[in-house]
Amino acid sequence: MIIDKEKAKRRAAGLDLFRVVAAVMVLLFHCHIHHDNSFGLLTGFVSMGAVFMTAFFMLSGYVLFLTYKDKSLVQAPALKKFYLKRIFGIFPLYLIVAVLFVVTLGQESVSQNLVLLPVELLGLQSVFSTLFPVSHNDGTWFISCLLLAYLAFPLMQEAVKQMTTRTKWIALAICAAVLLWSPLVVHTFKTDSIYSNPFFRGLEFFIGVLLCSLPIRAGIAKVLATWKVFVAEAVLLIAGISIAVRLNVFVGNYMLYDWIVVPLFACMILTLAGIKSPRLQGAAILRYASAASYAFFLAQVFNTQIENWLFPLCGIQNNALQIAVSVALCVVIAVALHELIEKPCAKMLKKKL
Repeated sequence: MIIDKEKAKRRAAGLDLFRVVAAVMVLLFHCHIHHDNSFGLLTGFVSMGAVFMTAFFMLSGYVLFLTYKDKSLVQAPALKKFYLKRIFGIFPLYLIVAVLFVVTLGQESVSQNLVLLPVELLGLQSVFSTLFPVSHNDGTWFISCLLLAYLAFPLMQEAVKQMTTRTKWIALAICAAVLLWSPLVVHTFKTDSIYSNPFFRGLEFFIGVLLCSLPIRAGIAKVLATWKVFVAEAVLLIAGISIAVRLNVFVGNYMLYDWIVVPLFACMILTLAGIKSPRLQGAAILRYASAASYAFFLAQVFNTQIENWLFPLCGIQNNALQIAVSVALCVVIAVALHELIEKPCAKMLKKKL
């Protein structure tokens, strides 16, 4: 992703940490579902690690509004610059990963890939719910949702700027209510999954935008912005999910866990956005990991296939070793993608702008 040095100095390092945690949790979730890896007392929690995609979308909306809250995207030059940044930040890496997957691991025929091509190029795959298991889409569907959210962001930003605080709270309540109730409709009537649905992911994104725009009283902000509060929020999140899994409450229906994760992720974002930590702010490895988090998500497209070949070949059966290899492999692929594709594209965009 494109990183501005001045913005990097002002950015909330806690949000970088949250982005990295979300990416790692999704990887550990994949380790569990693909290799049945155990995480001890945290296995139930990790088995529902897909809920961290909700954190990803809420955080994306929050950070984007934080970046552009003092800017207007109404005028054509600003709008063009905004979309160029999004396109250069997402498409080159996504397209290269997609091509690599189709060439090396894809099971679809040439004619099927030609039919898919316009959909993939326009980022519309998440509109088709049944495309989730096709080709690389089970690992790249989130990009489609994110692109549509980015497309709508200038309108979201302008609408939020015109809202009163009361209207923002009402909008937040409505979005949350839709997100919490819709999975119950899916469960009751056995409809298609809404896990990769761009409308519901867009609502999560918009919740992030609204959270960032809300004026939080100084006293409340001071109470929230402490590590003790964050630890308490994390314990509640882990305990809530773990208990629900143990009671077999909608296990595997990740969107139904919005009842637990949406309010807690909202609190965690507000807490981490307010924490002032010079140590985190100056941590170069955290800034790098955050910048490479998009590549880390996409690296997971290849991880499972490589592991399915590597583990039997090397006789890797130990649970802890499998997890360590999975993490190391994903890090190596992510760094390669970040250094060879993302960084050069960022330099190209900087010259163009």
